[in-house]
Amino acid sequence: MGGKTGEGEPALRLIRFSSIALLAVVCIVVALITFSPGPPDPAGQQALRSFLRYAHLHGLPWWISFNKIEFGANILMFIPIGLFGALALPKHRWLVMPAAVLGSLAIEITQASGLPQRVGTPRDVIANSLGAVIGYLLACLVIWYVNRGARRRDAYEWLASIHPQPATLPPVDRDS
Repeated sequence: MGGKTGEGEPALRLIRFSSIALLAVVCIVVALITFSPGPPDPAGQQALRSFLRYAHLHGLPWWISFNKIEFGANILMFIPIGLFGALALPKHRWLVMPAAVLGSLAIEITQASGLPQRVGTPRDVIANSLGAVIGYLLACLVIWYVNRGARRRDAYEWLASIHPQPATLPPVDRDS
């Protein structure tokens, strides 16, 4: 179901196995970030707020706020989950979407009920889900591109088999 790699393995199979490993790493990192008792970097959040105050006074548009940056960070955090999850599931890749939403709900419920220094919000579930959708769409693009390349190679090979290259003729002796 795809093009060949240098060693002759199907490209999508190689992508799938790599994606499984990367998905595991990303899920571990996300779990460490989201299930830690406090914010990952409380001093960093304060530094970002101070930077934004300074930047706003020096021309940064006011609509770029801490909340919007945090929303964007939640989107970015789940893009790899949607991407690697969809690439890891060859037949039922759509399942990454409900899994990402359920995972995000579990994170936010845990933060709201079990981690007093954390805040779990529906807004974060929306951002995480949006990130998973973006990742899923990127995976679809990767799969399309790999399959397109394989179809082009197959078409080229088929064309070459029915229309062989002409044999080279010996050089013509023009002196005679």
